[in-house]
Amino acid sequence: MRNFIKKDEITVLGVYSISLNCILKSKIADEDTIAHLLFKRKSGDSMSDRNNEFTFRLCSYLLSYPSQQFLDSIIDIEEELLSLTAPVNIKNELAQFCKKAKKIGLNELIHIFIQTFDFGKKTNLYVTYMSNGEQRERGLELLFLKNYYQFHGFEMTEKELPDYLPVMLEFASQVSEEVMKPLFERYLSNIKEIIDHLDPEQNLYGHILKAVWLALENAGVTKPLQRSEA
Repeated sequence: MRNFIKKDEITVLGVYSISLNCILKSKIADEDTIAHLLFKRKSGDSMSDRNNEFTFRLCSYLLSYPSQQFLDSIIDIEEELLSLTAPVNIKNELAQFCKKAKKIGLNELIHIFIQTFDFGKKTNLYVTYMSNGEQRERGLELLFLKNYYQFHGFEMTEKELPDYLPVMLEFASQVSEEVMKPLFERYLSNIKEIIDHLDPEQNLYGHILKAVWLALENAGVTKPLQRSEA
């Protein structure tokens, strides 16, 4: 299980900065459904902001390593999706993933996850790896990301690298669009390359990545930003 937010942040339900991937290892899930936690809203946000906030948070969660508790949570997520006001195309992609995940079962879902994200050279979720591999330039990008997160109050543990897409999505769910847009514009081409190698008809995780892309478009992230502009 990949955990990227400090564990003490999940001990109070009222705290917004909840680690989605930590939820599965927390006793919180015994007191409140995971879906309820995923759908929590910040007060004062516009409807569009809330929709994007939810989509980024849910996609981050759905990209976590599958477990039985993860699979059990799908049913609650499907129910919540029915009442969500997000754009229909985003809801459809997320619903398709949920439907297929339930159908294939846990063992097959784990197998697909490993083959796609751990062994897939073109589909691993470390967005700077696609363009830089293990070169020095990647180290500079990781440092940039870590500093960007810290500047905006988003703290990580050392268990995951800052270019891991679920981490980036968790960050996007916690900050304003004004803050998240330059970051995702900087790496938009990298994210697009991952998406282009995941056909939803062939791999159910393609539905999640497509939902991410649609949410980015909805947030106004449509044009890659040159490194010099970021």
